Amino acid sequence: MKRILLIVTICFTIQLVNSQKLKGFKQIKSDTLYISLINPFLAPVEINLTALDSTKSYVKINPYGLLKEKDTLNNALAIPLERIKDTANVKLNEFLDFTAKFGTPNETYDTDYEYELPFLKGKRYKIIQSFGGKFSHNKPHSKYAVDIGIPIGDTITAARKGKVYYVKEDSKEHCKTRKCIDMANKIYIIHQDGTMAHYLHLDFKGALVDEGDIVEANQPIGISGMTGFTTIPHLHFVLYKARSISIPFRFKSIKHKILKHGKYYRND
Repeated sequence: MKRILLIVTICFTIQLVNSQKLKGFKQIKSDTLYISLINPFLAPVEINLTALDSTKSYVKINPYGLLKEKDTLNNALAIPLERIKDTANVKLNEFLDFTAKFGTPNETYDTDYEYELPFLKGKRYKIIQSFGGKFSHNKPHSKYAVDIGIPIGDTITAARKGKVYYVKEDSKEHCKTRKCIDMANKIYIIHQDGTMAHYLHLDFKGALVDEGDIVEANQPIGISGMTGFTTIPHLHFVLYKARSISIPFRFKSIKHKILKHGKYYRND
């Protein structure tokens, strides 16, 4: 008897410093379940797959993919049906390890670019934590981040022209521990040179832009809030290259390359 082709949408979590999800679909052909992965974002995603020691004798893997926006890694994983208890509920982490991260590796970016301060002209705010801050800016994904003490309800602006590729604004939650790290409302923007700016801790329904929007430098994009892993209201601004690696940057009209902890800065 010939098997019927089955196509079902699935999701799983991207292993980043946050909780975005790739999409995918399943197909059954000749007693084998094939899973393909889809990049639903408007930014490139790099995927690495490795079979577990317990499954590598029978699964087949397409181990690497650099997916452009809306692209697909076909037949990323093939599993014999005899090894699956329930084809409607396949858990990928039972068969493989995987990582998926935004950006294109080895892409050259503009190290001399000067960014706009991410708040309105004429406003003045205090730096709560700068590069290498001991509280939470001490890992590769956060080493070159700044926390700006922007009160709840104030306007956040784009630091550079780019395309919005992710928006989250549905959270009202915050706490003082990392268990709330995925609860932060946020906006991600990718720039022409492939760098990616993340704006975090926005207010509930605090996004003024949508995914796919092209924004200009100094354009209002969101409203400051207090969501996610935070003890006080602020904007967490960080610039990334591929593989979730934060990179140093500098702002226009600032004499020092690094914003100093405890100092106030005005956007003139």
